[in-house]
Amino acid sequence: MSDCRFIQVTANRPGAIAIIQLVGDVEPVLKALTGRDDWPLGKMKLVDLAGVDRGLAGIVDKGVAQLMPHGGMRVMQRLIGALLELGCESVRDTEIDPMKLYPEAEDVQEALMLQTLARARSPLAIDLLLDQPGRWRKRKGTSITEEDRARSQRLNRLIDPPSVVLAGPPNVGKSTLSNALLGRSMSIALDMPGTTRDYTTGRIELAGLVVNWYDTPGIRESRDPIEKHSIEIASRLMGEADYLIAITDHQHEWPSLSRDPDLRIANKWDLGIRGDADHSLSAISGVGMAEFVMMVRDALVTPEDLAHPGPWLFDDRLLDL
Repeated sequence: MSDCRFIQVTANRPGAIAIIQLVGDVEPVLKALTGRDDWPLGKMKLVDLAGVDRGLAGIVDKGVAQLMPHGGMRVMQRLIGALLELGCESVRDTEIDPMKLYPEAEDVQEALMLQTLARARSPLAIDLLLDQPGRWRKRKGTSITEEDRARSQRLNRLIDPPSVVLAGPPNVGKSTLSNALLGRSMSIALDMPGTTRDYTTGRIELAGLVVNWYDTPGIRESRDPIEKHSIEIASRLMGEADYLIAITDHQHEWPSLSRDPDLRIANKWDLGIRGDADHSLSAISGVGMAEFVMMVRDALVTPEDLAHPGPWLFDDRLLDL
């Protein structure tokens, strides 16, 4: 097949509609997929897509086409398989001219913003990214400072979720806290030590910031080889975490961790208070939870970063413009 590359523009997870962007010699590919050869510029058609699905297809710009099938994982797997059989090359979005990916963009700054917006995970990123093309146009001729780079690195957590690890001794309510934040059961939460023998993880939104949340097994001495292995894995997670939270209650000591925690919280505030915590809460009653969420979010992406009027270096290619 002729020279044609493609990427999946929408996220690689189930959805109502998915988008695949084709770049290059797209008309032969469209004909092979649909059996049709009438493709006027800018007009989408409801067509059969390689016998896999019925969806929209069309040429949106010179050398640029889009396929819009249903967003089921199996549909996408089969349609991508059909494109590969036709000789099309699957590439990363960074390997394609951003103006080809987003021909509707006014300039490269806007195209790069749209490209980043498509993969940003946190709601807080949306308005901030939409404002960036104008900021980058204004900064032409000025250099990016180390302060700008440091701020941008923190803001990039709005695109790729940072890791937050919760660690503490058994039976202090780690799983109860994680489940309360997630809104569903990600950990077994029972009133007995050792219930969670392995770490569990899920994506949690903390006041607009999405994080990869890790609930680790209770930190304690154990001869059980499985539990020891789980604790070793948890220790490695703590060392690599963007943010480490130590948790205990009024009846237990603080855990001995592989590094100093960024925040120390005391759970079960309704049953007893301790004065050496950074923050106290009750995961069951909800007291102190809203404040806790804001503490973690503001530590990872500060209010000053969010309010800063300067440009955000969300893509290194911006430096070449």
